Amino acid sequence: MKRFLVGGIVCVLLMLPFLSSCVISKTGGEDGFHYPAPALLPGTTSAMNTPGFWIGIHPDPDRVVIPAEDLEAFNRTIRKETGVIQDPSSFPETFQGSRISGAAQGSLRFISSRNYFRQDGTRADAEFFSGIQEQMNLSAIPEEVPVRLALVTSYTHQRILPTDEELYSSMKSTDLDRLQNSAYDIGTPLAVFHATRDGRWLYTITPLSEGWIKAEHVGYCTREQMVHYLNAEPFVVTTGSKTDLFLDQGLRRHHAYARMGCRFPSRDTGSPGVIEALLPFRNEEGKCVLKGAFVMAGQVSRGYLPYTPRTIILQAFKLLHAPYGWGDMHGEQDCSRFIQVVFSTVGIQLPRNSLQQAKVGRLIAAFTRESDAQKRLDVFSDASLGGTCILHMSGHIMLFLGSVGGVPYAIHDMRGYSEPDGKAERFRMVNRVVVSTLHLGEGTKTGAYLNRLVTVRAVENGSSGRKLASP
Repeated sequence: MKRFLVGGIVCVLLMLPFLSSCVISKTGGEDGFHYPAPALLPGTTSAMNTPGFWIGIHPDPDRVVIPAEDLEAFNRTIRKETGVIQDPSSFPETFQGSRISGAAQGSLRFISSRNYFRQDGTRADAEFFSGIQEQMNLSAIPEEVPVRLALVTSYTHQRILPTDEELYSSMKSTDLDRLQNSAYDIGTPLAVFHATRDGRWLYTITPLSEGWIKAEHVGYCTREQMVHYLNAEPFVVTTGSKTDLFLDQGLRRHHAYARMGCRFPSRDTGSPGVIEALLPFRNEEGKCVLKGAFVMAGQVSRGYLPYTPRTIILQAFKLLHAPYGWGDMHGEQDCSRFIQVVFSTVGIQLPRNSLQQAKVGRLIAAFTRESDAQKRLDVFSDASLGGTCILHMSGHIMLFLGSVGGVPYAIHDMRGYSEPDGKAERFRMVNRVVVSTLHLGEGTKTGAYLNRLVTVRAVENGSSGRKLASP
């Protein structure tokens, strides 16, 4: 990850896919044969697939972890300590052109250095990348680039290169498009710096990442309009896994959907069970105009939900069995997006990738390779950590639920896991949000999740913790 200092502002380049978010290792079955995972993962029961089970064993599920009035200060701390969450509305009027062209060219250079496959099974060769470079038209970027602000008007994918074509590291892993950076919902603020030669793609920076977005999916606005929209009250927050947005009060003319954790200005409709949300639309001139859309009251919260263990557990389980989506492919989420959207419903603004998420909150424990299993297990004897604690290991992040019979459990969005098979190993494909023990993977070369943990953090104020060093 490279850092660029632009106009006195430190900007973090997140152009490449979230490689530290949900890394797929060679032991992760990318190039081998996949076996389907069972409906219930090893060590779990059907009761464990309900939020009530975990709420029931929590000692204080309704404890307010961070009061609503302290959320903004906590979010400021997150932005300061991680350095990766940006506010497009506060960007300067111009950026250095070399900052933009350098980032875009760096992404092309990185991707073209890999041995990726195209969708037809052929290698992505020099001719393929030459065509993309021509389309990028980076020589047209001036020394000083005017910053244009916009709001996302249709669910959109952010790409590392300006193309819909997918690239794969293996034809056995076509669910992992290496050009997919992320995806963004309606209402996401962004800054636009450059357009491709044909005008179809825009180089953008959102609060969480940067890359290429289709021009037809954004509407330009003024700085004042953006600030007003993002801070307008009253507002609703989407709390379902996907919240339907309709153009009529009768909820018949479907417009789009918004994923969990989206915030929209709102007003009452006078109709029971229906709320009007204000959405940005793109007009014929490419500008942003705000219009009303309608949502079922049961799919949103008026204001943020209270930050309690109960809330987080309930929200996490709304995504149970939701498909895994690398970089938000197919409108879904990967491990870090899962964590991010769940906490966004209570007003906490987490970074997009797991490595940065693992820097947030109060450190409970940090492990070394030599930390033994019992010392790791001792951390999870504190039942109050359930529902507020995130567990990070290299390339993956999970939400701790609690322990049963001394065995710790988590809910997380995962692609799969390895298990012993005689002297060999087999890879079980999961590809969804699941509940599992931290003993998953025990007896394999990579080891149990418990032994691969790097940090345990409570998403709350404070930075004190204890380090479990080698025995």
